[in-house]
Amino acid sequence: MLNRRDLLSLLPLAGSAALTLFGGVAEGQAQDDTQGPPAADQDTFDFWTQNIRNPESADAGTRGIRSAPRASFVYFDPHGGFLAGSDIGDDGLRDTGDLDVMVNVDHIRPSSADQTRFANLEGGSLRIDVQQGTPMPNLGERLAWTAIAGFLPDNRQLPPLKEMTFQPGETWGKMQTVPLPGGGGRWTWNFFLQKRKSRWMQMFEVIRRNKGLLAPIFGLGLPAIAITALATVDSIVAEISKDERTQWLFQSPDVYFYDTKQARDSFEGSKLRLKKGMYVIMPSDKLGDFAKQQSGLTLKDGLIVPKNTSSLEVEAAAHESIKDITYLTVGVSSRLRPATR
Repeated sequence: MLNRRDLLSLLPLAGSAALTLFGGVAEGQAQDDTQGPPAADQDTFDFWTQNIRNPESADAGTRGIRSAPRASFVYFDPHGGFLAGSDIGDDGLRDTGDLDVMVNVDHIRPSSADQTRFANLEGGSLRIDVQQGTPMPNLGERLAWTAIAGFLPDNRQLPPLKEMTFQPGETWGKMQTVPLPGGGGRWTWNFFLQKRKSRWMQMFEVIRRNKGLLAPIFGLGLPAIAITALATVDSIVAEISKDERTQWLFQSPDVYFYDTKQARDSFEGSKLRLKKGMYVIMPSDKLGDFAKQQSGLTLKDGLIVPKNTSSLEVEAAAHESIKDITYLTVGVSSRLRPATR
């Protein structure tokens, strides 16, 4: 995994002059001027620069920004089964308190169609942002944690499901938990594909080569940056990724979440209960299909499988279950922060 210094060393690549040279950074990759400049993806650029921090930019229906499905959140209750975010309820919700929250991506399970898209496009990326709802004492600005996973399948083949995991906290070094004053915050989950020749995917190729990484999934992160710096990161991602048409698996502007009554009552608008356990994140346009099948399914070892599936058969069963739905399984845990004097 890469740390803050590793990522910051790459940020100058977003400058206009550097972008002109970026295609030649990797050894053996020469800029082909005969093809002319790539067509700009204005929708993607607008999302990263205007819409990602605007919760109102997502429609109230099943479709998100532009034509991309937005990320939808389903909670798995071991007793009640799969619950839509709006049905989680507030049983056991703390009254108040400052919390430490940890988030990990247990598994990434592409649909059959998206596995083919990965192979044809040769690369993808998952970006996760977690923000504080209110600043910490003695700080004038909220902080944010960003983690970006790069996917570069070898020989157009994704790794086995057991290897399709990503730990955002590892990209943040020692700061693997996110402190949430008052118990509330915001997060975004954006999952997209681009061609390997795009500057965005070339950046990940350079990272992998320079770091001697062999894993097909690897990450880079920025922990505890100011919200104003997060806007700069958004602009950098927009500038680097706009040169190739992005294919979105799902797209997410800011979603407010809460883990205390204090945080719930302090925010007006759509919000998500953050509860210890497992969430499933999937495209909003697949929720209806999932609802028709979920009664016969359960979550086991971080994968969705038919009920009564043997532990020895989980991976094989996960390949065959809800084959037309791409999803992430995400583990969430939280604890009260020790009182400070």
